[in-house]
Amino acid sequence: MGDLMGTIETFVHALFGPGISARFLPSFFPFTEPSIEFSMTCIFCEGTGCSVCSKTGWIELGGAGMVDPNVFLAVGIDPERYSGFAFGFGIDRLAQMRYGVDHVKTLWDGDVRFLEQF
Repeated sequence: MGDLMGTIETFVHALFGPGISARFLPSFFPFTEPSIEFSMTCIFCEGTGCSVCSKTGWIELGGAGMVDPNVFLAVGIDPERYSGFAFGFGIDRLAQMRYGVDHVKTLWDGDVRFLEQF
């Protein structure tokens, strides 16, 4: 689990800079155990709380966890010998944070004027 959390934190720092923190909270996903949700410091308010982060200071990025041994068994891999982790980022949320888009719905509006700046 430490390798998984370190991988996510390294990714967040590489994409957004060392001043951005990652936060991990316990969660449930059917194919991983244990499972976590991960968030990053809001880039708009730097963690103080704003309308973008719903005054929490954090933006949720995705979910992750250790692959459940039953998943390995289902595909013929020995879970006593192998382990692994899985994670998924919300690609729209990554783009929102990376490019400073203050509302994620703007990415889906289809307004050509917005899209032309990229």
